[in-house]
Amino acid sequence: MTAFLRLPDGRHLAYEEYGDPAGFPVLSFHGGLSSRLDVAPADRAARTAGVRLLAPDRPGMGLSTYQPRRRLLDWPDDVAHLATALGHERFAVMGWSAGGAYAAVCAAKLGHRVTAAALLSSAVPLDEYGTSRGLSLEDRVLTTLARRAPWLASAIMKASVVHASNKRLLRAVMRVFPPVDRSVLTEWGPPDVALAFVREAVRQGTAGCVQDYRIFGEPWGFSLGEIAVPVQIWEGSDDPTGPPDYRDFLHRRIAGSTVTVVPGEGHLSLLPHQAPAIFAALLGRDHNAESTARWNVG
Repeated sequence: MTAFLRLPDGRHLAYEEYGDPAGFPVLSFHGGLSSRLDVAPADRAARTAGVRLLAPDRPGMGLSTYQPRRRLLDWPDDVAHLATALGHERFAVMGWSAGGAYAAVCAAKLGHRVTAAALLSSAVPLDEYGTSRGLSLEDRVLTTLARRAPWLASAIMKASVVHASNKRLLRAVMRVFPPVDRSVLTEWGPPDVALAFVREAVRQGTAGCVQDYRIFGEPWGFSLGEIAVPVQIWEGSDDPTGPPDYRDFLHRRIAGSTVTVVPGEGHLSLLPHQAPAIFAALLGRDHNAESTARWNVG
């Protein structure tokens, strides 16, 4: 069930709650062209782990109010207001794909409140990384157009998502991702169900998603070296959405971080398949290496 928080500036922040209502709070930040619904497959694992999983929509996406001139650095304030309103002084954060930047900025700027962070198939600050090579063609195009020709980025999103049939959208997604991700989409149900998290992103139109891509390509506005909380970096070995050096880049810049690469996992499959291990690590518990085949670095 979707709930709403009215923020001090009058905006509404929409969020979904999964897992155990009495559990330890973990705030999950969705990917690009996505929404609060993308963490739904982790609901059962959150209940088992004793995690209260809270997933807000970013401004202008899903059901959250659009925020003009939004910056990445604005996000920690929204998160702090949400956590406080729900009675949580301390909490963990995690971000998937483009949402990794939002988990990282909270870890840096709300460090006194954040217990741990997980970056799942995370983006990197492209200005520091030095190139957009390794991103999918779609992400490279939208990141560039969101800054230089936002009207054209909007037109592409309308054609490829808003006005596309479920069959066409699913075919496009299937073409981009590896077999393990295609299998996960099939497991989630018929196209209208499997793609609900994408459809929800553009519920209000494309302005919020275009803005999200603009932020994706901009400098993050803080140093990864500011992060002082425990950070776990998770990747699937078969994830094609970014070069393997992304995880190494983040690991080198975040002191004390660890990297877990899971053989055979992709971009979409990582959280659904590895949620028990991810939650265990965020909560500081050991997890069974045999049940989640992986290797650790750092």
